[in-house]
Amino acid sequence: MILILLSILCGLSILFIFSTQSSWHFGAQNFALKQGINYIIGFILLFLFRFLDLNQLRALAWPFYFFTALSLVVLSIAPESIAPNILGANRWFSIPLLGSIQPSEFFRIAVILIVAKLIFEHKEKHLSQSIQGDFLLFGKILLVTLIPSLLVYQQPDTGMVMLYLFAILAMLGMVKLHKAVVTLGILIPMLLVSTLVFLFLVKPELIYDDIIPKLKPHQQERIIGWLDPSGNSNESFQSSRSVLAVGTGGLTGKGIEAGDVYVPEKHTDFIFASIAEEGGFITGSVVILLFFLLIVRIIEIGIKSNDAYGAYICAGLALSLTIQIVQNIGMVEGMLPVKGIALPFLTYGGSSLFSNMIMLGMVMSVRNTYSHQFFGSGKVS
Repeated sequence: MILILLSILCGLSILFIFSTQSSWHFGAQNFALKQGINYIIGFILLFLFRFLDLNQLRALAWPFYFFTALSLVVLSIAPESIAPNILGANRWFSIPLLGSIQPSEFFRIAVILIVAKLIFEHKEKHLSQSIQGDFLLFGKILLVTLIPSLLVYQQPDTGMVMLYLFAILAMLGMVKLHKAVVTLGILIPMLLVSTLVFLFLVKPELIYDDIIPKLKPHQQERIIGWLDPSGNSNESFQSSRSVLAVGTGGLTGKGIEAGDVYVPEKHTDFIFASIAEEGGFITGSVVILLFFLLIVRIIEIGIKSNDAYGAYICAGLALSLTIQIVQNIGMVEGMLPVKGIALPFLTYGGSSLFSNMIMLGMVMSVRNTYSHQFFGSGKVS
C-alpha cells in the first residue's frame, strides 16, 4: 500500500512540477527531471532502511543523532560559500555535484529515532508510574533536542521545530504518564492559546504593538500578512496569490500547463496551488485522500507492532506528517501563516523527499519485523 501511494504521489509531483516550469519558463532548469532523479534516490534510501530490523534501527539512533546534530552545528558556523543565504535563511549546505542539503530535515529522523529509544529504555527501567519518573524522561528528551532545535530555530526555521515537537508529543502520547503531568501538558497550551485568542479579539493592539514586534522580522511579516491580508499587501503577496490560484481552479481545473496565476516558489512549498489551479478541486481532494490513506497505513502498522519501539516510530512520523500536510495546505489556502514547510512527496527538492522516504522505510521495517514474527521484548505501555 505504501509503495502504491508513493508511486502515485511521485507521478503527480513530476507532472505538476513539469507543468509549472513549462508555464513560467524557468530557463534551463529542468526541475521535473531533477525531481524524477530525486525519487529514484529516495526509493533506494527507502529500501535500504526497509531491510533493517528494529534492533538495527535502535543501534543506529545515537550515531544518526550525533551526525545530524553535528551537521547543524557546522551549518551555523560555516562560511557563506558552503552555507549560502537563500531567501533570508541559512538552512542548506551547498555541495558541488550533490546540490543543496538541508540538515534540519534529517535531524527530524534523528529526533524520532532517539526519542523513541529514550522512551523505550526509560519505560523498561521505570515500570511504575511517578511524577519524578515522568519529569526525568522529559529531562532526557529536552537534553538531546533543545540545543539542536534552537540551532534550527535560528536558521530561521520555526516550522521544522514545530514538526520536531509534534513528533515528540505523539510518541509521549503512546505511554502512560502520571495524571498530573498529562493535565499540565494539556492545560498549559490551552491556556496560552486561549489567552492569545482573547487578546486578539478584545485587545488587538497588544498583539500588534507588544507581542509581534518581539518576533523576528520574517515572522512578523508572515503573521501580520495572515491576520490582516487586505491591509498588508507586501507581507501577504505570496499567500494572496496562492489563494487566487486555488480559487480560480474551480471544480476540474484549468488543465495541465494552463495555470496563469503567478505564485512565487510555486514548484516548491506552494506546489498545491498549482495542483488546485490546474487540476481543480477534484485533483486537490484526491491528493488529500492519498495523504490520508498513507497516514492511516502508518498508524495501522504502528498499532499492529508488538514492539513498543516500532510503535513509537510510527506514532512520531504519523503526527509529524499530518501537521506538515495541514500546515502546508493551510498556508496555500490562506488559513494558516506562511511557513517554509514542504508538502511531503510533492514539493520539489531532495532533502525533504529523502528524509520522508527514509522514515517510510523505517515504518516498512516495523511492518517487516512483526510480519516475520521477529518480535522485540517491548510492549506498548
